Amino acid sequence: MTESAFWYFDRFGEAKAVMQKGRQALPEPGPGQAIVALRAVGLNQAENRYLLGKHFPPTQFPACLSHEAVGEIVALGPEAKDGGTARGWAVGDRVAFVPMLVDMTDMGVLREAGVYDLAALAPVPEAYSDREGAAYWMGVLTMAGAMEMAGIGPETAKGKTVAFTAAAGGMGIVALKLARAWGAEAIATTRRSEKVDRLSAFAERVAVVQTPEELTRALRAWRPDGVDAVIDPLGGGFVGAAVEALVPGGQFVSYEMVAGAAGAYDILALMSNDASLHGYTVFRLLRRPGLLERLLDIGMQFADSLTPVLAADYAFDDALEAFAALARSEHVGKITISI
Repeated sequence: MTESAFWYFDRFGEAKAVMQKGRQALPEPGPGQAIVALRAVGLNQAENRYLLGKHFPPTQFPACLSHEAVGEIVALGPEAKDGGTARGWAVGDRVAFVPMLVDMTDMGVLREAGVYDLAALAPVPEAYSDREGAAYWMGVLTMAGAMEMAGIGPETAKGKTVAFTAAAGGMGIVALKLARAWGAEAIATTRRSEKVDRLSAFAERVAVVQTPEELTRALRAWRPDGVDAVIDPLGGGFVGAAVEALVPGGQFVSYEMVAGAAGAYDILALMSNDASLHGYTVFRLLRRPGLLERLLDIGMQFADSLTPVLAADYAFDDALEAFAALARSEHVGKITISI
């Protein structure tokens, strides 16, 4: 058996109040499984809400944390009956993770080592550092998937105008890089004026937006006739503001709810604009045959153009400080934890 240090929580609350570090004996890997020694972990804004019980909360306690990482396969279990040694993984391979195939509650990746299904493992672009690899797939699978839902992809993006709200985090910057690589024209919004210069490197235009009314004005100033799509993690009143700024037949895709779970919009504006509203999570990729593999292939194809922008890095023992920095949201790019 392998023993691993890991972070967990046994009740809901702020990270510093509920997160604890412990040690755990790992079982031998079963058929179609591997033990992976973790090297770097990427953090997502939703994880603080997970700790609070507000975002796909765990169904049991104690619960583990995180599902974005890079590590090395150190042991393989027996071959699965269906031959499931996905992608031909071998001991010594460097691997990333398909986030929604990691059981974050039971195992998670905020640990020294863990047991994972081979199907949950993903390739790492060769030129990427461990931190970059850990910061990569959640952003690509979320944002490429949300853009695909809005009808924007490598073959269809050219000439389209798309807005990404609250775009200064790891997700938003990946999206802006995707839009540029595919030929779409993008606007980024942020609540903080000090982030404008950094975002200007990735978007045709950056606007400081703190209220729904400011969002409509910013998008209309950029494209008076409307934008083709808005990809939004805010929710609340920003839904209606985005609908007001879409072209006829435009697409709104929500992938988070930072400003509120109740999206408010004018139904008449929705009708008269022939607009479409969509809700997106990465679990869509498990319901649509072939879509996950397509986006993994796209991610590898465009990796040279999509290198993640990294923010602060924290030591494994300093995970509480990393979650506190995540909550402050003062960074541009992805916060990581190195192990």
